[in-house]
Amino acid sequence: MGDMSFLPTLKAFLKEHGAIYTVRHYNYRTRQCDVEGVGCCDRKLIRRVNSPIDLDPYVPLSGFSSREDWWSAIRRFVGPGEDMFVFKVVIKK
Repeated sequence: MGDMSFLPTLKAFLKEHGAIYTVRHYNYRTRQCDVEGVGCCDRKLIRRVNSPIDLDPYVPLSGFSSREDWWSAIRRFVGPGEDMFVFKVVIKK
């Protein structure tokens, strides 16, 4: 089981809502993962991100108020030209 890290505000969002969409530059396998302070979660690959507009369906469960805010945060962690993928992380009951 792999580990996933989240910013504190996003970890709180995950705990409150039981699920979150996140973007990573690794194409992780769909599997269980551990989130520190949250516990065991299921991580599912949703899609590759080719442009900011690809995020629109996922913004409400992203922990961000807008696509622009989310995209800005992603760019701090994912460099230009790197692949990006949307994952859904759900706390296991």
